[in-house]
Amino acid sequence: MYNGDMERIILGIESSCDDTSIAVVDSNLNVINMETVSQISVHKIFGGVVPEVAARNHIAYIFPLLNRVMESAGVKPKNIDAIAVTRRPGLVGSLLVGVMAAKGLSASWNLPLIGINHLDGHIASAFLNKDKKPKKPYISLIVSGGHTSIVEVTENGQNTISQTLDDAAGEAYDKVSKMAGLGYPGGPVIDKLAQKGNPDTYDLPYLLKGGKHANATFFSYSGIKSAVKRILDEEKNLIMEDLMAAFQIRVVELIERRLESAISKGSYNALVISGGVSANSHVRKMATSIAEKHNLELYLPELKYCQDNGAMIAAAAFERFEKRDFDSLDFPVNPTVRPGK
Repeated sequence: MYNGDMERIILGIESSCDDTSIAVVDSNLNVINMETVSQISVHKIFGGVVPEVAARNHIAYIFPLLNRVMESAGVKPKNIDAIAVTRRPGLVGSLLVGVMAAKGLSASWNLPLIGINHLDGHIASAFLNKDKKPKKPYISLIVSGGHTSIVEVTENGQNTISQTLDDAAGEAYDKVSKMAGLGYPGGPVIDKLAQKGNPDTYDLPYLLKGGKHANATFFSYSGIKSAVKRILDEEKNLIMEDLMAAFQIRVVELIERRLESAISKGSYNALVISGGVSANSHVRKMATSIAEKHNLELYLPELKYCQDNGAMIAAAAFERFEKRDFDSLDFPVNPTVRPGK
C-alpha cells in the first residue's frame, strides 16, 4: 500500500504475450502492488498461445486491471512519476494493446513514457524487493519460453554473448510436453515429473558438445526434441518420469556449459538468472552451484516474478527515468529481439 513517502513511483504495463500484468513499483524496486491475468486456461485448449485470442483478451482485461491495481495500492495518477510499457519483443497484437494503453495514460495524465525491452524487464525482475542491485559488470541469463540468451551487463551497456538459433529452452519444454501428452504449459509439469525420475534410464544426446560445435556460443534445442520424439514413438515400456528427467538434464546441461564459458572469459561480480524457466528447480540448483564455484553474488527472481509481469517492466524503467530518457508518443512496437532500448 502506498504511504505517501516514496520518492518515485512508476506504473509498469506488460502485455507482450498472453499475460496481462500491471504493477506500481517504487524507486527502491519494492513492489507496491501487482496483478496479473493469465490466459493459460484459454490457450491450453490449443496447446499454445494463439496471437489473435491473446490480443483480444488483453483489450478486455487491461483497464479493469489498471483500476483494480491502483485502487488496491491506494495510488492516484498524481502519485505516479512515469508510465513504463513493454515495446519489444513479443506478439505484435499483444504489444500494441499495452503500448496504446500506456500512450493514452501518458497523454491524459501528462506523464513521461518509457518503452521497455522485455528482456531488460526480465533482468530487472531479479532485483525486485531486494536490498541491493548487483555491481556491474555482471552476467545475466534470460531463459524463458521465447528467449534463451546470456548477456554481459556493464557500465557501458549490454553485450549479448549467447542466444538461441531455434527454440528457446521454455519452448522446447512446451513442445516436448505436447508430444508426450502432458499438457500446456510444459515447464512446470516436466519439472515435477523430472524430480521423481532417473535420468540415466534414457541416453539422450548431449547438445552441441562435440565436432564443429565444440566451441560454439549459441543455444539450440531442436535436436533434443527429435531425440525425445523417437523414444516416445519407439519405447513400449516408457517410464515418463525417467524420460523427462533425462530431457531436463540435457536442457540445463547446455545452459550450464554456456554460462561456464561466458564467465571464464571475463571478470564479473554477479550472476543474474531470470525468465519463466528460472523457476525450474534444476536451473536454480545449477545457478547456485555456478555462483558458489565462481564466488559470484546470485540474483534470482522470486517465483512470482519469473513469469512475465508488470513489476519487472517498471523496475527496468528507473535507470532511464533518472537519465530523463523518455519516449515520444509515436514510438512503434517491434516483435524482434534487440538488446537495450
